[in-house]
Amino acid sequence: MAMTTIEAVKQLAPKARQNYLDAIRNGDALFQQHGITTPLRMAHFLAQALHETGGFRILRENMNYSAERMVEIFGVGQHSAAVTQAEAESLAGKPEQIAERVYGLGNPRKARELGNTRPGDGFRYRGNGVLQTTGRGGHKRIGQAVGVDFENHPELVTDPEHALKPALQEWTEGNLNAEADRNNINQITRRINGGFNGLSDRKLLFNKIFPLLYKGSQAVDPDLAGLEDPEVKRLQEALNDLGADPKLVVDGRMGPKTRMAIRAFQAVAGIEVDGIAGPITEAAIELRLSTLRGTPNLEDDEESRA
Repeated sequence: MAMTTIEAVKQLAPKARQNYLDAIRNGDALFQQHGITTPLRMAHFLAQALHETGGFRILRENMNYSAERMVEIFGVGQHSAAVTQAEAESLAGKPEQIAERVYGLGNPRKARELGNTRPGDGFRYRGNGVLQTTGRGGHKRIGQAVGVDFENHPELVTDPEHALKPALQEWTEGNLNAEADRNNINQITRRINGGFNGLSDRKLLFNKIFPLLYKGSQAVDPDLAGLEDPEVKRLQEALNDLGADPKLVVDGRMGPKTRMAIRAFQAVAGIEVDGIAGPITEAAIELRLSTLRGTPNLEDDEESRA
């Protein structure tokens, strides 16, 4: 028998904060408003939310980094802040100063991106709430969209009455119900995160949540849920053309065999082996296909017409 949403959350996140539990318990109208009305859509939304909040335990981003961790995340070649080892050692254990250095006026490029215009904005508008809304600009924009003054009152982002609103607004703006219907966790993660950070954990959470919410009489493999995804079918066809072994069934499902074929291709192509068909992998596949099919080089083709 399927669980209710709040029952599933309590089982998977036994240490969840009451703010979040109250928001979810009373969130039916908001979920309906944003079209999260099927077990598949709800499972994908909760998987992302659980990952972003560490099991609904994190209200605000913790900026209390050690020097080692700061260099790893915000160091030269890792982040626009380009924090040096010496800086990291002087900033370690000082959350407000770290936030100002990496998100605020101490990092003009990121400050412009986030809409942080005043001293202290980096810390005041650090990651906040269910999907970690960040920056003065982000708080202002989402607040205007949902009719709550998050810019002047960022604490409302985690208030039980409003906690779901920023996340659901971002979900709807990203047209993520359509991606959930296709069971495309890669694309959902990419739009929420800007990349694929934590994808394996998000996938693991989805695999745990979906069976709890699924209302069918027979169990369904989470990899087989949802509609066929045309993008996955094209990927499977491409991998088959490139010699996937064993050959993939072109079914539009991102299952373990397709991920294994991606990893095998990445190993041969000499790129990071992570089983994710991101931009670098997609470009490598297209290059290999062009070579295989004898597609003429654009510059050579232009010279032949000269």
